[in-house]
Amino acid sequence: MQEKPKVQNRDFIRVGKSKIQGSGVFAKRKIPKGTRIIEYAGDRIPKKDLLSDVENGLTSHIYVLSINDELSVDGERNGNDARFINHSCEPNCEVYIFDEIPYIYAMVDIRRFEELTFDYKLQSSIGTKLTKKEKIALFPCNCQSKQCRGTILAK
Repeated sequence: MQEKPKVQNRDFIRVGKSKIQGSGVFAKRKIPKGTRIIEYAGDRIPKKDLLSDVENGLTSHIYVLSINDELSVDGERNGNDARFINHSCEPNCEVYIFDEIPYIYAMVDIRRFEELTFDYKLQSSIGTKLTKKEKIALFPCNCQSKQCRGTILAK
């Protein structure tokens, strides 16, 4: 699929070590509520191709963001710093999609040095068949928020 130009505003963010998981994205300065922070960039991949791409070693499927029922963005392939934004059950950012391009927006005022997060709302074909305990074991959440549901799966 044709690559779109990456929008990356390095004035707002930096990547660093996260207390949540691995690397995270942090505010370099205060980010006001409603600010478009960064595009979630990467190759546009038809969802029907994702499983074979993983099997063929083209991606790990870790940085995939769903656009719609047919299309995803794989931040592992030609992505930007947005792929390092961690999940939280009590996020400070949200994803808006315009013309099949996902952008990360601040849903509250974000303080300088604060880690940026959004709710992954991960969907799994097996997720509906799992108990809460199994969801937590297979898809654990590390956000440590007061509202933590224990899993990165959607409610």
